[in-house]
Amino acid sequence: MIREINIEDILQLEDIVFIDVRSESEYKLDTIPGAINIPVLNDKEREHVGYTYTQISKDEAKKLGLKYASSKLVFFYETVKSIEKQNKRVALFCYRGGMRSTSIAKVLDIMGIDLYLINGGYKSYRKYVSDELINYGGKYKFIVLHGYTGTGKTKILKMLEELGESVLDLESLAGNAGSVFGNIMFEGESNSQKKFESLLLKKFKEIKNTYVFIESESKRVGKVVLPEFLFNDMNNGYHILIETSMENRINNLVNDYITSVSCIKDIELKEAISKLRKKIGGDKVNVLIEELDRKNYSMVANELMINYYDPLYKYSIEKQDKYDKIIKYTKIEQAVTELLKFVKELNIK
Repeated sequence: MIREINIEDILQLEDIVFIDVRSESEYKLDTIPGAINIPVLNDKEREHVGYTYTQISKDEAKKLGLKYASSKLVFFYETVKSIEKQNKRVALFCYRGGMRSTSIAKVLDIMGIDLYLINGGYKSYRKYVSDELINYGGKYKFIVLHGYTGTGKTKILKMLEELGESVLDLESLAGNAGSVFGNIMFEGESNSQKKFESLLLKKFKEIKNTYVFIESESKRVGKVVLPEFLFNDMNNGYHILIETSMENRINNLVNDYITSVSCIKDIELKEAISKLRKKIGGDKVNVLIEELDRKNYSMVANELMINYYDPLYKYSIEKQDKYDKIIKYTKIEQAVTELLKFVKELNIK
């Protein structure tokens, strides 16, 4: 049986597996978080069908689309049956809840499978995200971490999250750390604006506390732009400056860009450093690349902080008129302890 359902209602249900039947490029741009992708027509097939529709005939395009879609029916059936065996239910959607998802739903219905069909498809979900996000303006008090590159702000956030604290890691949601080296920290391409907003809303819904730890960011993080309400709420939050020794900063930076990734990304690092010729000079870039070839990562990190990162972020750190607290740590665990103590003293309700 096919049950048509609105996006607001399906998101309230548990044990739902969303299947996005749009093409892989549509899915990559944005989808319902956690949805799996089984395209009725992949990108190449859609292009072929579209060309046939406009250049040959509608009937030929329909037959071609049917040919492509029918070859996937067994896989759809097997996938949905395996989901049912896990005592979970399936919800199908395409872009508008039209032919792609409806046709698959009807075939599965004939095969005796109960499933949900989302009214309005992804388009209704996108409207839901846009309408819902704005409701989070002013809802949380943000504890905003400032500090030069290498002070371990992201690591501190992760440690706080492991302790059960509410944390909003904007760089992770954006899939980019914001600088010329930002994409090296994350596998694959940066997230689109729509996907960022979907993940942001999902994260907001998971937050239980009235306060949230967050790293200071400009209005743009990588390719995405923060919602106006979030940027304003961050500015109106509590501001903490994190400081540590240059030795710790170097170790943190080397760990972030070398040790923490699946493999040493020297090629990506060289490409990023090469983009700094106008910023720090060609001679300095050549020296850094030579040291990179020698695996002298500490030297490269030290020079990048002195000549690139620190001058880049000096203004943003100094423009904050007053910090509610300055934490200078020797061991990063000390910063975490001080932050928890600060929140406790605030007694935020």
